[in-house]
Amino acid sequence: MRGNGTADKGSEAAQDTRQPQFAASEFAWLSRQKITIPERVEGYVHRAELVERAMPTNRRLTVLNAAGGFGKTTLLAECCRSLRQDGVATAWISVDEHDEPEVLDTYIAFASHDAGLSLLDRANLAEADTGPASRIGVIVGEIERSGRPFVIAFDELERLTNPASLSLVGFMLQRGPSNLHVAITCREIPDGLNVAGALLEGRAAVVTAEDLRFSKPEVARYFGLRLSRSELASAMDQTAGWPVALCISRNGMQRGLAKDTGDVRDVVKNWVESRLFAGLRGDDRDFLLDIGLFDWMDAELLDDVLQRTDSMHRLNSMRVLSGLLRRGDASETGNWRLHPLVKVHCAEQRFLETPGRFRATHRRIAAALERRGDTVSAMRHAVEAGDPALAGEILERAGAVRLWIPQGLLRLQAADKWLSETVVASRPRLALVRCVVLGLSGRLDEARRLFAQTAMTHPISNEVTQGDGFEYAVDDCLVRGALALYGGGLIGSNGRTLANDFAGFLGSNRLDPLTRGQLEYGLCVVYQLRAEFDLALERLADSRRLLAGRHYILLHAELLEGQVAMARGLSKAADAHYLRGQRIARKRFMLDPVLVASAEFMRQELARECDRVPSAVDPRRVSRTLIRNGASLSAMAAAGSVVVDRRLREGQTDRALTAADEFLDYARGAGLASLIRHFAALRISVLVAAGRIGDAMRAWQGTDHLPADTKGCIDLEHQGWREMEAISLARLRCLIEVERFEEGRDLSRQLRALAVERGLRRTLMRALALSIVLEQRAGEPEAASAHLQEYLGLFVETPYAWPLVRERTVCAALLGRFVESNVDATRDRVASLLLTSMGRADDVAELILSGRERQVLLLLDGRRDKEIAANLGLTVYGVRHHLRKLFTKLGVAKRTEAVARARELGLLGGRS
Repeated sequence: MRGNGTADKGSEAAQDTRQPQFAASEFAWLSRQKITIPERVEGYVHRAELVERAMPTNRRLTVLNAAGGFGKTTLLAECCRSLRQDGVATAWISVDEHDEPEVLDTYIAFASHDAGLSLLDRANLAEADTGPASRIGVIVGEIERSGRPFVIAFDELERLTNPASLSLVGFMLQRGPSNLHVAITCREIPDGLNVAGALLEGRAAVVTAEDLRFSKPEVARYFGLRLSRSELASAMDQTAGWPVALCISRNGMQRGLAKDTGDVRDVVKNWVESRLFAGLRGDDRDFLLDIGLFDWMDAELLDDVLQRTDSMHRLNSMRVLSGLLRRGDASETGNWRLHPLVKVHCAEQRFLETPGRFRATHRRIAAALERRGDTVSAMRHAVEAGDPALAGEILERAGAVRLWIPQGLLRLQAADKWLSETVVASRPRLALVRCVVLGLSGRLDEARRLFAQTAMTHPISNEVTQGDGFEYAVDDCLVRGALALYGGGLIGSNGRTLANDFAGFLGSNRLDPLTRGQLEYGLCVVYQLRAEFDLALERLADSRRLLAGRHYILLHAELLEGQVAMARGLSKAADAHYLRGQRIARKRFMLDPVLVASAEFMRQELARECDRVPSAVDPRRVSRTLIRNGASLSAMAAAGSVVVDRRLREGQTDRALTAADEFLDYARGAGLASLIRHFAALRISVLVAAGRIGDAMRAWQGTDHLPADTKGCIDLEHQGWREMEAISLARLRCLIEVERFEEGRDLSRQLRALAVERGLRRTLMRALALSIVLEQRAGEPEAASAHLQEYLGLFVETPYAWPLVRERTVCAALLGRFVESNVDATRDRVASLLLTSMGRADDVAELILSGRERQVLLLLDGRRDKEIAANLGLTVYGVRHHLRKLFTKLGVAKRTEAVARARELGLLGGRS
């Protein structure tokens, strides 16, 4: 029996055939062994009743809780293999002490994809920010959408030492869909995991040591029914049914060792030393103690570290390890792992007996892993060797801060965790690594303080840059660029200084291609912010060439080119770039959740501009990923405008103002001057939309340093084009509302002229929409009509409907009269399209749904009432109550009609 667990094997196989392959080669730091179900151990005795009891699909949570050596992993692995044979998607994760949250959720995603979950082309951010880590929300959402039983098994959960990592598992238990089944093995149930609640609700079961202990008949079968009655009694006395003791005892019998009647109360030392190592030659025992220092091993690594040529052969020939040496991956026979109990004992004994050898072996492991390019693992072994300075040297040789582009922020963060404060303080290049990690993790104030301190204690002079300090000077330039990009300093005098420094280093013949490509990209970003798009694209082409094959830069390049195309009004080109960038982000989303959210917002921003049906993703929910972790200026600006404009489109000005306040508070708290001005202007525009013109004017005179005249508004020397646009439009709205029409006309003329000069089609169309409003309010219908005709002419090539739809209360009547006049067939056609968009926006604004009604609506398509009830924690009757209210508000009678109407109104994502 499998309960709900058995799936159609043929269908599942077909699905697996279509499943894109996870590009593991792109993530050298990922260990496939950690997500591979262990093979069946030698001498395995099948215990059908126990397997059925522990089957994960029988309930929501299955816990195998017992001390080491009770066969928890063996039993759970047997269950998981059986489920996979039955076609049930089953993910396996072997956790350890080094699994920080950003590492653990990476492996959960890796394992889930390996089990057949579609994460490459269908990853959805709808749940991206509802839990402890955004990627877990992605996975949970995809599991729910699969509609099939899905099992995730966590082996040795007690090894998680970070409460935040444990909270990821807790999140899956609390928020996961009904088709998700979680199984864990642990020596003790972690305090932070609420197993008791699940037990009380009847959704969990615990398999204990007593359940796992072998009975006398099972012990007899384990020994192949070859024991006499007295031998069987002796075996029971010696082992008490403890599986690992039985394994060691049987191996001893097969080696012809005399039986030992000693008590096995000292779980590890007694059995390993008195039975496992009994009869071993001294050199064999030393060999095993050295093996205990490896996490995973293969022949090449062992020979390299131990300076032998037969390490794997020797290891495999040691019958004493039968059943205790696990192969990590059935498809990669060279990778092995020592049983954790034995490994821990060997490592402890090596340190106690010969601490010098313990440290020397760890150093050799670090050196071998460094040669393989596994920087972070090499650093960890260096720290284990008691040599944190070596860990720092390894990172410097790997490129220090330049590790970011080829391996991603996650790996740079992981490397930073192995840097001690002393090492960071003594090595300026490593201090710069810490600066980037802090800055790109949303802790800009700390990053700036450390950067200033480093610059003071390790100043850069011309003499330094000509000598050994050249690499430090380059790193300093890159870090200044990164902090400026994320902190709002890539424009103005600081931006000019950075651009000059970038160009200066690019003139050096000492740069490697990777560093040169990073500097070229830095210049590209500077030019893009200034709306010098041709120069930006030239630099980007050079950067692409130098960083070919680097997926991080490829993703950034697609998003940047998409922004340029979007600003220029090339909507199809922008959409193509964003789509490619989003696919890269989703395919490799484990590298950086901020990039996934950034790519999502870029596409949503373009969809908003064209007034297309919005994504089902809740933008405000996803925006918190950026607010918590930090993001580039462009990503944050796009996120803020998408969230606010979506609320305005729905007629929810109060919620729009709340969202604007949240973004402004973030920018102020982080000290991001450019974003403070941008979001302050955004907030003022919302205040005007809400009719609170007095508050808007007071906010303009507030403490956010907004310009007092037109020249300051349209300045592109000291502010980026997004900031310039937001400030100029907010100023123009205020001038219109207080009827300072001539001043408004002057601002509009200069803004439109600048937009034409720099190729800012989006800015031009937004300025034209407000110019129509201005002339209508000023009683100049002919001037308003002229602006409208210019807008319609641009709309033929650039379908940006939102600027006019947003101002529909003033523009709709004028647009209707234009259609009735039938002056120009082409413009009539696009004017009709705009009127349709305005009508749809009015319908959405008039439709007020409760939060629960929106939740039911999002789940309505393809689900029964019972499924919706289970997902939302409601009764079936409660779901039907909300459905009746939804049908009334939407003016429909059927579920399919409700879904179609909601999609038409833009309340659901999907078909436009």
